[in-house]
Amino acid sequence: MCKNTDKSSPQQHVHVTVTKDVPSEKQAEWLSMANDLASETWKEDGCLFYQFVQSKENKERFVIVEEWESQSKLEAHFSTAHFTKLVPLMDGISTTVELDVSQKCLAVSRPETSPSTSTDYKNHVHVTVTKTVPTEKQEEWLSMATELATGTWKEDGCISYEFVKSKDKSNRFVIVEEWESQAKLNAHFATPHFTKFVPLMDAISTTVALDVSSRCLSVSPSRTSSSTQHVHVTVTKNVPVESQQEWLGMAKELAAETWKEDGCITYDFVRSKENSERFIIVEEWESQTKLDAHFNTPHFTKFVPLMDAISTTVELDVSHKCLPMERQVSDRRKRNGRILIVYDTSTGSTACIADLIAEGALLLDRMEVRVRVVPGPATSWEDATKKRDALHPFATYSDIYWADAVCAGTPTNLGSISYRMKQFWDDFSQSGGWSTTDGKIGSAFTSQGGHGGGGELACMAMKSILMNFGFSVFGITDYVGFMDTMHYGSVIAKKPRAEIDRMKCRRQGLRLAEMVGYYINGRDDANPNVTKNWDTERWGFPGIPPRGVDESEASARTKTRPNMLMPAPKKALIFTKMEDYVHESTSAMAAWVHAKLGEFGWKGVVTDDKDFINNKEKLDEFDLIVFLNNSGQIFDKTENLLAHIDAGKGVVGVHAAVASFLNGKDASGLTIMEPTSDVFETVFGSHFKNHPVVQTGTIIMNDDLKAKNGKLNGYLSSVPAKFSLEDEFFNFTKNVADRDDITVVAWADESTYEGGLMGEKHPIAWYHEMGEKKAPIFYTGLGHFSHFYNGTGPEYVSTILEAGLRYCCGF
Repeated sequence: MCKNTDKSSPQQHVHVTVTKDVPSEKQAEWLSMANDLASETWKEDGCLFYQFVQSKENKERFVIVEEWESQSKLEAHFSTAHFTKLVPLMDGISTTVELDVSQKCLAVSRPETSPSTSTDYKNHVHVTVTKTVPTEKQEEWLSMATELATGTWKEDGCISYEFVKSKDKSNRFVIVEEWESQAKLNAHFATPHFTKFVPLMDAISTTVALDVSSRCLSVSPSRTSSSTQHVHVTVTKNVPVESQQEWLGMAKELAAETWKEDGCITYDFVRSKENSERFIIVEEWESQTKLDAHFNTPHFTKFVPLMDAISTTVELDVSHKCLPMERQVSDRRKRNGRILIVYDTSTGSTACIADLIAEGALLLDRMEVRVRVVPGPATSWEDATKKRDALHPFATYSDIYWADAVCAGTPTNLGSISYRMKQFWDDFSQSGGWSTTDGKIGSAFTSQGGHGGGGELACMAMKSILMNFGFSVFGITDYVGFMDTMHYGSVIAKKPRAEIDRMKCRRQGLRLAEMVGYYINGRDDANPNVTKNWDTERWGFPGIPPRGVDESEASARTKTRPNMLMPAPKKALIFTKMEDYVHESTSAMAAWVHAKLGEFGWKGVVTDDKDFINNKEKLDEFDLIVFLNNSGQIFDKTENLLAHIDAGKGVVGVHAAVASFLNGKDASGLTIMEPTSDVFETVFGSHFKNHPVVQTGTIIMNDDLKAKNGKLNGYLSSVPAKFSLEDEFFNFTKNVADRDDITVVAWADESTYEGGLMGEKHPIAWYHEMGEKKAPIFYTGLGHFSHFYNGTGPEYVSTILEAGLRYCCGF
């Protein structure tokens, strides 16, 4: 519900929180007045936020949350007609419990061009840090906080990063953060400003509380609704640890189907950070009718009884919003762009141009195009028996109102526009159309009898009319050939038969669509500089093709969709070949790695086909290889793997990957075996020897990483210095800790379990660079069980693996 009209410094904003108790019998009357009050308050100059919230626990408790540009704007609010009329009446039937006025403590806020535009709220991560800072240290602490916040606001994925100072406790500060995803938050931990300032700030302050929350199912909505009759459902469940994997499996299927239901707005599963058995299902439905229909669906009747049988319902609450006030967001940012191409023609020339401009406009996705001919009688030189709307319908004024942009095309008539085109706009004006189309985008095109026939004058005359109606017109700097451009619009001699003329028309259409996408729909991917820079990269600045350019290449460039210009995602081979022992966790591990790489913007390919490595052409397509729990002679062409590394490309090994190429088989893992190939010992620095039985041991993170300028440090900040874990703890043929070029990430403490053969320094995860091009190599011996990867087990194993993936992906 925030307006985007803020022109003041965030530090000057005034925050007001009013807590009220309203008796049940008075609430209908009180809320009716609150609705009127909020409706008018939102219209006030300086109002940034004005929301009414009702407590879930105390049904008589309401909170009014306000944010104003300045104290003067707040005081002006107190004098408004709606305030002076309604507030005394509302106060007369309610009790004020608390009133608090506060201000932000840092003059740092979201930049105008903030990197984050995510609306995928289900994956957002919320962080709240409460700190106590001694008075004598606050100036120093706030100075560093300002530097930290300034850098953080610029980060990709940062949605909110605010510092607030308590009014009641002068030493109490709260840092409120919201991030697009856990991956973006993890990346934040590795930034220079975080690693520089946070340790210094922590040294002079005390952390009172730190809370991180996120959702535990990755199922996305397919629709939203702004209905004021929504029903909110909150179900709190306790699920025993031993049943959680089964329960979450059913929950995922239930959620996947529920999101498809008509009327489902929100259906999220949230897991408590403090109580690992506590889950909350958060639902929002368009109406009680839609919720009731949900109860009768096949997926509900199938899964809910089964889920209830292995869990306990702690609480179930059904509620409604208490005020029908919502953020006012224009639908133009949600819908497709709309382009009207309207033309007049006597010979069919401008009709051909119109079709080509439409073709160019449709190169940009999410565009709707209408092509229309202006109405009017045939001229004395036209065949009156031919229907003028045979090719395209007649234009109506509704078409103009519908459009975000109008591209008007006319025959050049004595250096100006045709009389039918002029009459169309004259009539539109007299019908009340003038002063109703401000903010739309305009462009023009024309056909002329021959070169130098006054076409550019006609385009400028057409644009002058559009400007009179409030249209914003633009020029085009593109050259589609060495001497061929369309600065004022496409000017074509007769029909566009030559390919160079057709190229002009298509490029004009694309530019028009980009203007709509960028300026009307708010799409950064539609910025005209995407294709402009593409031409500049090909032809050199300022993007003009050279004399004698291959016309087929130049023509193809005017048919290329802008989304094809975006760089192709890097590819990772997720290799799961297992010829001997088969780990049941491999599928969960592969799914987790595939999803994580997707978060990085990479494309993962999961396969157990050894031809992907034996065939060098196939392997060359990949920028990273991830070996997961492999066993046996998993490939033959070891030279292809080494060539991959020589090219500077990364390799990740997980758990049993280094147990491939062994001279024997033993499902228990106790037998000491030797490798039949030295390739993995060459790549990772060591090979599997054996492992004792599964048991609980202690993992110790390497506290020397900072001294070694560890490249994984920032991604491991959430992992404690020491933690217990039930896993298979491998012994290796060589101790990589003896090598100066390898950095150990974590050790296995052999004193806490039986069967270790490596001694006091038993490496369990490490990384290094290999070859002249410094290919990144990472290995972790942890991860025997599925629960490390499906969200039901300890997170530290997957966190360490994610750090290794990030390192090998180049972060």
